[in-house]
Amino acid sequence: MLKNYLKIGLRNMLKGKAFSIINILGLAVGMAAFLLIIQYVRYEKSYENFHVNADNIYRVTVDLYDGDEYVTTDCETYGPLGPLLKDKWPEVQDYVRMFYYDAIEVKSGQDKFYESRVYFTDPSVFDIFSYEMLKGNKNEALNKPFQVVITSSIAQKYFGTDDVLGKSMNIDGQEYRVSGLMADVPPNTHLKFDILLSHSTLPQLWDWYEKFQWQGNNEYTYLLMQPGTDLEAFNQKLGKVADELEKVEDEKFTAGLIKDIHLYSHRTFEPEATGGAETVFFLLIIAFFIIAIAWVNYINLSTSRAISRAREVGVRKVLGSAKSQLVFQFLFESVLVNLFAVIIAFTMLQIALPYFRDISGQPIALNILSDYQFWLMLFGMFIIGSLLSGIYPAMVLSGFRPVSVLKGTLRNSSHGQWLRKALVVFQFGSTIFLIIGTSVVYLQINHLRSKDLGMDLSHTLTVRTPELLISDSLYNVKLQNARDQLLNYPNIQSIAFSESVPGISLHELSTTTGIKWVGNKTKEGNGFNYYIVRSNEDYIPTLGMEMVSGRNFDKATVYGGQILINEKAAEILGFESPEAAIGEKITYYWHNEPSTIIGVTKNYHQRSPKESMLPMLFPYRPVEGFMTLKVSGNDIRGTLSTIEDTWNALFPESVFDYFFLDQNYDQQYKADTQFGAVVTLFACLAIFIACLGLFGLSSFTITQRTKEVGIRKVLGASVAQIVTLLSKGIIILIIVADVVAIPIAYLVLSEWLAGYVTHINLSWWLFVIPLFFVVALAMFTVGFNTIRAAIANPVDSLKQE
Repeated sequence: MLKNYLKIGLRNMLKGKAFSIINILGLAVGMAAFLLIIQYVRYEKSYENFHVNADNIYRVTVDLYDGDEYVTTDCETYGPLGPLLKDKWPEVQDYVRMFYYDAIEVKSGQDKFYESRVYFTDPSVFDIFSYEMLKGNKNEALNKPFQVVITSSIAQKYFGTDDVLGKSMNIDGQEYRVSGLMADVPPNTHLKFDILLSHSTLPQLWDWYEKFQWQGNNEYTYLLMQPGTDLEAFNQKLGKVADELEKVEDEKFTAGLIKDIHLYSHRTFEPEATGGAETVFFLLIIAFFIIAIAWVNYINLSTSRAISRAREVGVRKVLGSAKSQLVFQFLFESVLVNLFAVIIAFTMLQIALPYFRDISGQPIALNILSDYQFWLMLFGMFIIGSLLSGIYPAMVLSGFRPVSVLKGTLRNSSHGQWLRKALVVFQFGSTIFLIIGTSVVYLQINHLRSKDLGMDLSHTLTVRTPELLISDSLYNVKLQNARDQLLNYPNIQSIAFSESVPGISLHELSTTTGIKWVGNKTKEGNGFNYYIVRSNEDYIPTLGMEMVSGRNFDKATVYGGQILINEKAAEILGFESPEAAIGEKITYYWHNEPSTIIGVTKNYHQRSPKESMLPMLFPYRPVEGFMTLKVSGNDIRGTLSTIEDTWNALFPESVFDYFFLDQNYDQQYKADTQFGAVVTLFACLAIFIACLGLFGLSSFTITQRTKEVGIRKVLGASVAQIVTLLSKGIIILIIVADVVAIPIAYLVLSEWLAGYVTHINLSWWLFVIPLFFVVALAMFTVGFNTIRAAIANPVDSLKQE
């Protein structure tokens, strides 16, 4: 019987080649798209899973308060906190601190580069986390000052070999001995690094480190807990630690599972930009919509062919076939179609994965052949798809009455008609939802990128200056000489020095809390993080920022004692207006004296507009870590060459590292842009599959009404009237789908937009235009069949039984 089922199934597939191709293609595209999204989601949810102790590793964070009012949560804590908690409570097995080292200059022999993925850490890093040590003793690799452990990639970059133990690396002017070689860090972790420095180096590197350990929360603290520790109970105990210490004010410590960081943590000073559980959930919805649309497409196409196979069913029933045999025959055909679709989908997936990695920006594994979970998922989708997409057509086809069929009349149950209509509504409701979602994502990203930033970053070039740790008594003089020489070049309009620049990582921004308006008794502002950009008198004009009150620094400004703030800082500090802040003092101390506010700048977006406006402080510093140049648009290559030649002449031992400020700022939108590209891709695929379903529905409708069309033409109906008649039912279903989809889309997209401080409004046209688009697309899709039926010779139509 199986051989017979196979023969009949293949024969029917070959007999209706067009329907078979559409069926298989629709299912294959839907399956491939579903699998692509699932691979993306699996990667997002796999963060930290490679750590053996992942279920028992907590990260401690700091909740900041302004009195009783919660302000924000900072991921970085205090250096002594980890040792304190290990000594205090037995459930804390061990701790590790990770102190992020800003972009640093690394040299080995003639090779010199800036490295940005560098941490000081404790030796316990290899006990708590599951990083693979390739060479060296993990217990001794970081237990002494000025030791360094590097990854294989760094070893090859600087030494060209993995035989690096005992070799020396110059890191910001200090010599470190390579004490360990480790494998590259997996990409699915929030802690990505290339270089680890021994934590015991910090007190010898900076004399302030031990003096001010409880005055600066600059380190990530991770705890290895006893298995079975109750997180909620532990946090209740942890919340009281700050009060008991009496060393920190308006703060509260909390702990969270390391596996939750990537998708659920959106705190300040994260080691890297985190993902979002909402994004993953949204993509999962898209995935299930697409596969459901593909299965609905198959059902509609299969039932549309019911009439052409009705006589076959009638004859087979007359000859004694049981209904169960017919059901199995049609289910077997569904399995056959799904099998071909799975094979094609797998091929599509293999071809598409490298391109999808580029679009999504996620390093999804390309080698899926050894992934047993993938094969289980593929097999499960094949079985479920075969049953879900095959059971209804099988029941419909096997349920025809032989007498009605052989007489030329076919029983149509109203239940079957309503089910088909419900499936079409679902199909196009999903499509409309995806079109609306894609439009909103695109407009939101465009809104962010076109928003007025409060500054002008065009034609702005930034060069990272050498670190002060380089022993050079003429450091400041050389930088001033570089500035003076470059200003003589006609294509360079202005040059500024600053500690940071807009768009750069928060790690390269100094921060402080506890800033107060001296003399103000009502507003203290203790719990707010103020962001500091030490800069000179040229910084504000070079970046095109505006003063709203007071004045900027000038060349006569004395180093220290005077400060600029922005409108946001003035508001938090309690000033009634920017003008009221001028001449007042705040507790940003210079030689134990508060600083005087001489000017207030207009608010600008130091970070992306999707984030909250930051309260900024601008202490005066004549020379700092970045040199920013406003250049003309003429001969950019020649201007760069001049800057590099000047730089190399003054700092031959240092790296010439530059970037265009607008391009660097735009990197903040990268994740949003990639998400928009992913949504657009799968929305287009869903539309494509839905159009195949429309083709099937129109074929079904026209086949049912062929004789009616002939009669209407004989009675004088025009082609336009017949096309309208045949299309009306589909248009009504699409309008119903729109009515269903709009409220759902509104709720989901409102929630998504709420994650942005600055976002678009959901205007009415965002929901109406997709309706007209889908209607037009539907008309175009069914137009071929309807027009062909309308212009057909009525004699041929009336001859059909």
